Amino acid sequence: MGKLVEIFNINKGDIVSIVGSGGKTTLMLKLAQELRDRYSVMVSTSAKMLKPSAEFYDYLYTDIESYKKNKSEKPCGITVISKDINIEKQKLMGIDEEDLDKLKSDFDIILLEADGSKNLPVKGWKNHEPPVLEGTTKTIGVIPANFINKRAERHFIYGFDEFNMLTCNSQYIDFEAIGKICSERLGIFKNSRGRRYLFLNKAGSDEELNSAYELTKYLNEHVVNNPFDFSICFGSLEKEVYYEG
Repeated sequence: MGKLVEIFNINKGDIVSIVGSGGKTTLMLKLAQELRDRYSVMVSTSAKMLKPSAEFYDYLYTDIESYKKNKSEKPCGITVISKDINIEKQKLMGIDEEDLDKLKSDFDIILLEADGSKNLPVKGWKNHEPPVLEGTTKTIGVIPANFINKRAERHFIYGFDEFNMLTCNSQYIDFEAIGKICSERLGIFKNSRGRRYLFLNKAGSDEELNSAYELTKYLNEHVVNNPFDFSICFGSLEKEVYYEG
């Protein structure tokens, strides 16, 4: 067990892009909480994300010009910046490569939600996904462990057709299907940059932890380095319990 920042080896200068489904925003905000007392942390998205509650940040700017006009000198804490906001849906609109170039020198660490899944727990990736920006030094893929071995059903899978193509129409979200998600070039590490990590979230019960542990063994034996090299960890963001695999 350990802290998320230690598990993902996050250091000053890192730009971390989080992809996948089933806990991306929560992971990003928990990482930011662990970092906020020691670093100036920028939290943003290259896709879209729900505006966080006020307790999760110290500063919020919903366009880059207002940030540039009002910024202070590298304060510790969490600064949320987006390109725009959809007021009705309270959704922050993503920054692009040019925006990141303008902002990155102002912060010690940048955390980006770099994928979308319409709040569904499982996904397949469409042509334009995930929007991982070029400066990324670490890519973290998130998969919910509580869906291991469940039947693959359209109502909880975003990009169901793409998921079927990726998993060769697997009827279940079993080890082999998840292996394909992690190894195929159009899967979770599509467009990934820098060091790669897989986080199996929502492993809260003993049964879920055991499934995540067995899946980790399977992936290490059959999938890691074929072709993507990635480190695996599993646990529960809700319970704040994490294990390295």
